[in-house]
Amino acid sequence: MRYLLDSSALLAHLFGEPGVNSVRKLFHDPQAVIELSVLSALELFTALNARGQGDRFEGIWGQYWQIVDGVRAVDEAVAAKAVDLRRAAGRRLPNGDALIAATAALAGATLVHRDPHFSAIPPALLQQIELPQK
Repeated sequence: MRYLLDSSALLAHLFGEPGVNSVRKLFHDPQAVIELSVLSALELFTALNARGQGDRFEGIWGQYWQIVDGVRAVDEAVAAKAVDLRRAAGRRLPNGDALIAATAALAGATLVHRDPHFSAIPPALLQQIELPQK
């Protein structure tokens, strides 16, 4: 099974926040293919910087690069799919999250997250696992 971790799931794992056990299970599942969006790099830096730990970004991002199966880029196809998902959601879906969701959809991956606004995307367009909130 293929999974794309949203930044919220990545941060839950990193900081031991709600949902961490679900993400750990995925990392320990030999059948799981786990990927990230390159957009999560900026969101990870922002979260670390807000906690006064911005200087740890390169090391932490490098560690995740080693344990995930890939980091997906954003291209024109992802942007076009993000537009489709925003239309289908029928309510505000932040641009970065729309791009991450589109990345998962195009990869045929289940999006793992803890952001309630993703639930506005119809299940036929995106498979999701919603982790517990903070």
